[in-house]
Amino acid sequence: MSGPILIADDLVTERIALKARLAGSHNRIVQVKTRDELLSEVALERPDAIVMDIGFDNDHGVDLCRRLKSSRDSRDIPVILYGVRNDENARIAAFEAGADDCLENLPGERLLQALLRNLMRKRSSHDELTRRRALVDVGELSEAQVGFNARMELALIAPDMATAMSWRHALAPNFAGAIRVHTRKTILNVSDDASLAPDAVIIAEDPKASKQTLQLVSELRSRPATRGSVILFQAAGAAHDMTDMALDLGADAVAPAIASAKELAIRLETLVAHKREMDRLRAFVEDQLDVALRDPLTGLFNRRYLDCYLKKLSRDAAISGSAFSIMILDLDRFKAINDGHGHVVGDHVLQAVASRVIDSIRDVDLAARIGGEEFLVVLQGADGDRAETIAQRLRRVIADHPISTPLGATPVSVTTSVGIATSSDGRDPVQDVIEAADRALYLSKSGGRNQVTHAPLAGGSRA
Repeated sequence: MSGPILIADDLVTERIALKARLAGSHNRIVQVKTRDELLSEVALERPDAIVMDIGFDNDHGVDLCRRLKSSRDSRDIPVILYGVRNDENARIAAFEAGADDCLENLPGERLLQALLRNLMRKRSSHDELTRRRALVDVGELSEAQVGFNARMELALIAPDMATAMSWRHALAPNFAGAIRVHTRKTILNVSDDASLAPDAVIIAEDPKASKQTLQLVSELRSRPATRGSVILFQAAGAAHDMTDMALDLGADAVAPAIASAKELAIRLETLVAHKREMDRLRAFVEDQLDVALRDPLTGLFNRRYLDCYLKKLSRDAAISGSAFSIMILDLDRFKAINDGHGHVVGDHVLQAVASRVIDSIRDVDLAARIGGEEFLVVLQGADGDRAETIAQRLRRVIADHPISTPLGATPVSVTTSVGIATSSDGRDPVQDVIEAADRALYLSKSGGRNQVTHAPLAGGSRA
């Protein structure tokens, strides 16, 4: 079970309307009508997000947002404010107070759910990095080094060059960094070179080519050099289907067409600060784990880290009630590869399979090498259907693409057998889930190999 989503509004009619629009969410919805109720709920059970009228508590929505964002215990909770109408000063005040988004009116169902998916996805990634950091925090290494923040690099893409230059002129006095105007073609060239990748990209929707604008969002998010860049999508008008899709395709935020240069600059400053915090967390975790907690051949986590991770997963999942799945993979007839091609080729195959595993899972998931040719994957928040989809896709990725070998030798075909088990509410002992996945792996092997088996937990109905 996920944390609740809090709806804070003085008007019962608007609270009911928002609750109805969140009916498809997997979260429990909690409605609050006073400041005390809001603060009490936040203290009692950290919500996954807060959706609040800017006029809540006698027009103190901004003050409440600032209070939440200044507290160590609640600053990471996404806050969406709404009801600012066409008031630029109110929007700027909301963003300066730390609001993650600020909407003119009561949000519609599609926009609201897209915003929440986006914000909760980012929070999940941040929480996962924090979880991993906690496992390697020791002595003098407990604090990441905070270095000098380089001048921000912003790429600006507008429907035409005249509009782009006008925006650049308006942004310059409000923006502490370099602004470079790009076309769709030039920004894609930049996205192939990590040394040229901008910190942030503003993409203005082209009303005459909306689908191409959305494709650009997706393309930039998928390329290695710009995968970590902040993407701010500016809609051509009021919120509509394209803005919902932009968020789901990877935009970090969506701004309305009426947003001023000052408002955009404030939003970019906050978004880039969060990006740099994530970069520092990720670098710290990776540096420490590379030394002691990774398998030197494949770069995956080793058993030492996995044991610590699973203990913490067990505690956290039991408290939150969140589902998780365990997937165990074993390469089929791997000894024959070593015997027939040599250990150098065998090692290369293991490295290639590990790379394919990493490319097939999310940042919040974890992959470890637990034996010679055996791997274990933890799928956070994944129910049985989701886990099986991932496993089948990974099995095909390995089986359908022979692995190129060193020195130009003939590519090696390899298959894998997979076993899965799922704890649907997170309360099953992790060791029981692992044992069930191991039994499922045995069934895949004995059933002919190159297949996926999803086994139920022994003594339980969860699968």
